[in-house]
Amino acid sequence: MLALAAALLAAAAAAAAPPMACERHASLFPNAPRPPGGEPGCAAALREACDAGRRLACAELGRVLEAGTAGPADPAGAAALHRRACDAGVGAACARLAHHLREAGQPARAVTEALEEGCALGSGAACLERAAAERDPARGARLRERACDLGEAEGCLAIATGAPPARAQALRDRACWLGSADGCAAAGAGLARGDAGREDPVAARLRLERGCELGGAEACARLGLVLLAEGRRGEAARGARLLVEGCPALGAEECLDSAEAWLKGPQAVIDEGSDPALLDLACRRKVADACAWLGRMVQEGRRVPADGPRAAELYRRACEAGRASACSDLGVLYRFGAGVPRDEARAGALFAGACERGVERACALREDPSRPID
Repeated sequence: MLALAAALLAAAAAAAAPPMACERHASLFPNAPRPPGGEPGCAAALREACDAGRRLACAELGRVLEAGTAGPADPAGAAALHRRACDAGVGAACARLAHHLREAGQPARAVTEALEEGCALGSGAACLERAAAERDPARGARLRERACDLGEAEGCLAIATGAPPARAQALRDRACWLGSADGCAAAGAGLARGDAGREDPVAARLRLERGCELGGAEACARLGLVLLAEGRRGEAARGARLLVEGCPALGAEECLDSAEAWLKGPQAVIDEGSDPALLDLACRRKVADACAWLGRMVQEGRRVPADGPRAAELYRRACEAGRASACSDLGVLYRFGAGVPRDEARAGALFAGACERGVERACALREDPSRPID
């Protein structure tokens, strides 16, 4: 799972790269020489351009001041620049201004006005954010529609929910080509299922390949399913790898069902670091390792609330399903009365059984009742 995790982190890092003054200056003035003085020098050049009436320079410098990439972060200065750019007709700056107004505790009306202005000026982000706070469902839908028309992928995905199949497919497709990995996953899955009237595995694969390249774990997992179903020589191994690495993004039920159908069972897609919900379902499907790993999480209160009785029950299931180390873990709980009544005789029997099956720490615990588990 490390390869996909690295790819997803790289994609996220690229998407979240902080705005750099020199990059922003070069994008606005491609034929101008790079200002001297590094990032502070480029920020000063943007300031000069802003003061000369270049509204986009105001907006870009505002983003730089937000991020603090050319000096200390300056939210107040950024807000002032975004206001100037918004007043000059830059819709995206209005959306950023709304963010600063909200952070500064300004009245909701001021935030709404900034978003309304940004949406009217063509900022899909402003339309989408305004829709989130809209109480009128019909108007909210219109705002999301406009956000989609303006190139905001999340707006397209939002209005796809509940839309007729053909329209929903078209909206998810648009979201995909706008750069949404989730949109690609949804579009690819719909084409594979034939949601719009007919199955199109070639088009489905194209969308899923794009979504996977964009860093979408679900798209990668669904691409893996497509490759496994195609069964082409040389691609089945890639399909299995993609499914294993991205499986949790499918949701617990579909992930484990897919592992049963295409891999060697649930054990292929879980490990001790898996999501607790995935381990819980695998445990209920009688996967001993899943019960043991989840038991340790529950015992330690790691990623889930600590719960002694539940940890004991999970260890019991794992022990009865054949995981000897879980028998030893359950024995520790009985020895110290953690989540279960203290019972040294039962603890000793559990340690003895686990020891006979090769669990060395169980042997040590059987021989030395005062020794805690590692």
